Amino acid sequence: MADESIFEGGCLCGVVRYRATAAPLRGVICHCGMCRRHSGAPALAFVHFPVESFQWLGEMPSWFRSSANAERGFCARCGSTLGMREDVLSDRVQVCIGSLDEPARVRIDDHVWTRSRVSWFDTTDALPRFACSSTKVASLAVEGD
Repeated sequence: MADESIFEGGCLCGVVRYRATAAPLRGVICHCGMCRRHSGAPALAFVHFPVESFQWLGEMPSWFRSSANAERGFCARCGSTLGMREDVLSDRVQVCIGSLDEPARVRIDDHVWTRSRVSWFDTTDALPRFACSSTKVASLAVEGD
């Protein structure tokens, strides 16, 4: 039987891999323009793991400083979108849910930056929605981040 507290994932080509050995802190779907550009999708789902439970395996992702307060992670070889680091959330690692080996094992808690949502993209879930950042975590994000 697999260990329910272990979550693994990585990029499309497999050179960047990661493992988290604790349950996720939260999951979020972000509708901001930066996440759209980073992912090439109408929204981007992240899961937050405690930093002390997380390790990169194999090659490290490349990081791009996308704003004064955040960096976006990707595989330098295949370009896969892997995660995000926000200075104000240094206690956690945020990885893109699509990069998980088993994305259905994590939950989404809310939607953020819904005022930037692409008009034709909507979901039917009953999760909380925030026009900007969630009140659940600290954020320094501003319009355009």
